[in-house]
Amino acid sequence: MRGSSCGAIPSISAIIERPLIPPPIRLSCRSHSSRDGGYDFAIHPDLRADGAPVIWLAHLNPGAVLVAPAPEPFRSAGPVGVLPPTFARRAADGEHWIINDGYGRLPALLIGGTSPDLPAAVVIPFDTDFATRTDAALRLWRLLAGRRHRRPPDRLTPQRRHRLGLSLRALDARLAGEPYRVIAAGLFSDAHIPAGRGWKTHDLRDRTIRVVRAGMELMQGGYLDLLRE
Repeated sequence: MRGSSCGAIPSISAIIERPLIPPPIRLSCRSHSSRDGGYDFAIHPDLRADGAPVIWLAHLNPGAVLVAPAPEPFRSAGPVGVLPPTFARRAADGEHWIINDGYGRLPALLIGGTSPDLPAAVVIPFDTDFATRTDAALRLWRLLAGRRHRRPPDRLTPQRRHRLGLSLRALDARLAGEPYRVIAAGLFSDAHIPAGRGWKTHDLRDRTIRVVRAGMELMQGGYLDLLRE
């Protein structure tokens, strides 16, 4: 988190504001030093941070669809392989896919040895995200069935995006040791910062502290809540 985030904010904002649809890739990126004790990279090391596909663990991301082999009585079910993924990578928990539905990315996790060419089913755990997971499964079914589907709702409002940007910038500055007055000047401009003791009781000081705290909460795991908004 250290370093200046001012230059990174446009990239972060771009990731938040637009769906990430990478070109079709199936990664198996082995380092050049694998024979000498190297390891496979999770993401191709030549990809930029704002251009690499992001895969969340399915139990953390309620928008991910769990795809499993269809039970024997349902062998007439269709396969998921009719939708070629834009990204696929095998992992210990299954094969992670990102599917482009024309509006954005739809993540799926093929579990239980699911074959893309064999009848498939969807697993929806009875957890607190059941409704959201059901919506994601229905979105996938509409794609497989060739049904019309709507653009998924934008879960982040412009105001929320703006606050996230402020929180990240404030967090970065605070971690770099900057005082609240300097952070406020960077976020809201010097013209709005009172001189002298007036700063101690000014509304912008309280607002800056709240923004820094919001950034801290994001860093300490609160960013996961964005998956459910």
